[in-house]
Amino acid sequence: MVQTWSVSGVEVSVTSRPERTVVRVAGKLHHSAVVALRKQLSHLSDQGYCLVLDFSHVSFLGFAGVELVEAMAEQVRSVGGEMEVWGAHDPRLRALHLRGGLRSLRLRDGDGAPSDVAAQGRNQRVLREALARALHATGAPMGNAQILDPASDGLHITVQRGFRQPFLSFFRHVRVSGHEEPAAGHGSSCGLAAQEQSPIFVEDVRSSPLFVGTTALDVLQDAGVFAVASLPVLNAANELTGMISTHHARPLTWTPEAREELKHVARAAGQLAQ
Repeated sequence: MVQTWSVSGVEVSVTSRPERTVVRVAGKLHHSAVVALRKQLSHLSDQGYCLVLDFSHVSFLGFAGVELVEAMAEQVRSVGGEMEVWGAHDPRLRALHLRGGLRSLRLRDGDGAPSDVAAQGRNQRVLREALARALHATGAPMGNAQILDPASDGLHITVQRGFRQPFLSFFRHVRVSGHEEPAAGHGSSCGLAAQEQSPIFVEDVRSSPLFVGTTALDVLQDAGVFAVASLPVLNAANELTGMISTHHARPLTWTPEAREELKHVARAAGQLAQ
């Protein structure tokens, strides 16, 4: 039996057989499409047999799309089933497969372990999409994502939104271990978050001990930043791979809901990081 439908610009067909159901998806898996698709497919992951997601005709697999695959794989496993993904050429799904999340992952370039260069590229892509989601969730007009460079023991901005010089020059390299003291003219929420491997929420940079008396405070105010949140991205081995920071143009009280949403984004990014 074959069923077909369209949802949020995505074409879907479901072919059901006794031992396997194949879901063929075509189009761009943006966040809105993923939300709608997940509702349509939720019942299929409870059947206890093999579920196949055929992404051969997916032209864009966003952060939300990878989360969809991971969530469905977990649900399928919980009822004793198996899941396969076909035609997906995304290294983030390869990482999920290597961690045992998928029984079979058919990739264009094989199932070997990714190189360090490929891993770094994957992490950059994950951080870019995580930043976009964090900005959307909090309504922040500014933000940046940093990737860890183990060679220099520092965080480097890999993608940003809303900033110009001198902010980008000042924060182009932030030390992770033993980051500079305020007396040295430098304070950063990302540096402290990396050092403690814990989220840092600053409601008003003008009164925060982290920034008071530092050159960083002048740089932040010049950039129109009054509140900031920095969340470390930790991989499955609990190792720091990067940082997501959102910046606001006014003092802000970080509600429990906002904190949890940002933590969720960071955790999801960490699950996909190498």
